Amino acid sequence: MRQRILFIINPKSGIHNKHDIPKLIQTYLDDTKFDAEIIYTQYSGHGYKLAKEAIEQGVDIICAVGGDGSVHNIGMALIGRECKLGIIPVGSGNGYARHFDIPTQVKFAILTLNQLKVRKIDVGVINRKFFLGVTGFGFDGHVAAKFAKKKSRGFWGYVRLIFKEYFKYNEKTYTIEFGNGSKIQQKAFMVSVSNASEFGNGFCISPYSDVQDGKLELVVLRKPPLYKAPFIVSQFFKGTAQNSKYVTSYRFTELILHTDSTKFHADGEPISLKMPVQINAQTQAINLIVGENFA
Repeated sequence: MRQRILFIINPKSGIHNKHDIPKLIQTYLDDTKFDAEIIYTQYSGHGYKLAKEAIEQGVDIICAVGGDGSVHNIGMALIGRECKLGIIPVGSGNGYARHFDIPTQVKFAILTLNQLKVRKIDVGVINRKFFLGVTGFGFDGHVAAKFAKKKSRGFWGYVRLIFKEYFKYNEKTYTIEFGNGSKIQQKAFMVSVSNASEFGNGFCISPYSDVQDGKLELVVLRKPPLYKAPFIVSQFFKGTAQNSKYVTSYRFTELILHTDSTKFHADGEPISLKMPVQINAQTQAINLIVGENFA
């Protein structure tokens, strides 16, 4: 029996033209396996509402067509449900899809859906809210809030924003208590908690993250001198930044964090939080269609 699959397309994500996507779905999706429907989001957060409605209607697969923010909004509706999540990554960074070896070319992402390789994936929990890939405090939260307000999208728009804001942003103080009783307190430029490995575009914030181990990675970055910043950025793209004296990583099951920072994000989407925040993983929370080469 064919499975019902709903494609939820965010027309505003990334810089890609979305007009050809329905034709590509019609051409490359295996219609012996799937009965497809396509719908477009009309406002921020609409994907969550559409996904909830689709689940109630018995849809088997919901495919997010957009960037990490779109995947985040739609994925939130699927936590703890049997309905499977698919991804066609057409956003600015597509970090979550890249972690699972999902192709960033639309044609090959659709062919990946045909294979129906499904894995049960952990999600992160932060004060009863959820994130799929990465949540951040400090500079990345600050940039996410600025980027969400920009009309122009894409990788280079993001790079320009980072360069502009780097000089304005100062380190904040973080106090972190781990579930095992240990505690750290220090100033940091950026503090990220990773379930998956990437921010996007190959920027690997946490190369050792495993989305099926019930643990998360805390990555603390101190602000480097300007002349060293390009080298450290290149290390992140190579997946070797953990070797830098400016980067410290911790693997944990749960922690409590307090900071005087006011900007936060979940999967690149700005969120509001009350301090302190409690963070842990919820295991096997989402059924995700992964790439052919994902181990």
